[in-house]
Formats: sequence, C-alpha cells, structure tokens
Amino acid sequence: MIYWITLPLAGIALIVILMTLFRHWKEIRLLKPESIQEERERLTRDQVIQQRFERVKADKLGPIVMLLKRAILYGKTAYHAVYLQLVRLEKYYNQAKTPFAFITPSAKDRIKTLLDDARSLQRDLKWAEAERRYLDVLALDSHNWDAYRGLGGIYLKQKLWPQAKETFEFLLKMKKADDACFAALAEIAEAEGDLVRAEDMRRKAVEFRPRSAHRQSELAAFFLQQAQAGKAWPFAKRAVELDPKSSRYLELSLEAAIILGNRLEAQRRYDKLRLLSEDRPKLQALKEKIEGMS
Repeated sequence: MIYWITLPLAGIALIVILMTLFRHWKEIRLLKPESIQEERERLTRDQVIQQRFERVKADKLGPIVMLLKRAILYGKTAYHAVYLQLVRLEKYYNQAKTPFAFITPSAKDRIKTLLDDARSLQRDLKWAEAERRYLDVLALDSHNWDAYRGLGGIYLKQKLWPQAKETFEFLLKMKKADDACFAALAEIAEAEGDLVRAEDMRRKAVEFRPRSAHRQSELAAFFLQQAQAGKAWPFAKRAVELDPKSSRYLELSLEAAIILGNRLEAQRRYDKLRLLSEDRPKLQALKEKIEGMS
C-alpha cells in the first residue's frame, strides 16, 4: 500500500528536477569547476592586497592621526581652563563690586538720605541745618521738587514771606504745585493782605485734594474770619463728613451754624461735640450761644 503512494510522489519530484535543469541549463553549462577555483583565488588575492594597503596607510597616517587627536585634546583642555578662569574672575569681580557700592552710594541713595535728614531736622525746628540739607539735595539734582517744597516750608514756618513766596511760586510756574503749595501761597497772600488771592489759593488747594478734611476746614476757617459764614458752612460741613471723629472740624461747623442762626443744626452738632471734646469751658460757652439763639 505504501509503495503505491510513494511511487507517484517520486515521479512528481523527478519531473520538477528535470524542469529546473531544463530552465537553467545555460547557466549550468557555463559553470565550470576550474572557474570556481579561479574566483576563489581572485577573492583571496584582493583580500591580501586590501590588507596590505590598510597596513601601509596605517603606517603613514598613524602619526598624523595621533597628532591631530593630541591637538584636539589640547584645545579642549585649554578652552576648559580659560572658561574656568573667566568664571573665577567674574566671581571675584562681583565680590569686590559690592563693598564699593556701600562705600560710594549712588546719587539717588545720597539724595534720599539727605531728604530724610532734612525732614528730621525740620521737625526738630533746626531750620538752618535742614535748609543746608535741602540745598545739598538741589546741588545733586536741581529739579528735585521735594527739596523745593521743604525749603518753602522752612521759610513759611519762620515767616520769611519773600523767600517762601519765591520758592512756592517757582513750583507753581513749573507746574509742580500740590495742595500744600497752594495752601502756603494762600497763607502768604493773607500775610500780605491780598485776600482775593488767598481765597483763590485756598480753593485751588481744595480742588487739588477734595477729599482732604484739613483743606476743607482751612477754607471754612478763612471764610469765617472774613465774616462769611454762608460761604464757610458747606466746607465746614464737608470737613465733618470726611472726618466725623474730629472735634476741631465739628466745632468749626457748629460756629458756622450758630452764626447762620440754624439752631437745629447747631444743637445736633453740639450734642456730638460733647461726646468728643473735654474742653468744658468752651462747651459751656457754645451752649450759651445756642440757648441765646431765637
């Protein structure tokens, strides 16, 4: 049984072999044993020549390659050394620079120190020394407006009206005036008897800082001094609204209400003032004024 199965398979294999030989007969016919031997010898000869060439090249180029490698290595080493040196120099420079900054402060720091000293001396009423500090500031910065304001304040406190006027008008001309500058010019104008200018400057001070109770009260007090309670009332009232815990502003508005004959408003403000003021004689005098109102 097995014989009859394998016989056809052997026949098929024989046919495939014959067909393969038929197809590649031309190549097989050209294939000679001696040609195979020649190819092997040729490959061996090429390998020997290649190896010899490599040895010759290594012998001649070896020193050059080694020299190049050493040069590259030296270059890298030198570059690294220079880089480390630069890093060390920068570190030393930064360390050395800091102490000099403390020894020789910048002009800005110097100005700040002088201004602080001047203000401290001004609070201690040391006018001459404070003035000298402000002048030192102006020697460093001729446009330092804080120094001009400080000088004007010193002259104002000493009632040196011409010097004070010149200083504050300079700030006004340079458009650097603030509410303090306008208030100072108003005080100078009052001292000179120029009430029109004084009122104008007081109003400008209020306009510059409308939420300042102090500036509102200054204008109210000015009008009361001029017997103009009607003009004083709104500013005195506004000062109390901005600072309701100030007995001074409350008393100012109370006086305006009494002069205007507004007993109801005067009584309300007196009741509040009793809770804030401990000046009993003044409270008694105000109470008598209110009781004497019609």
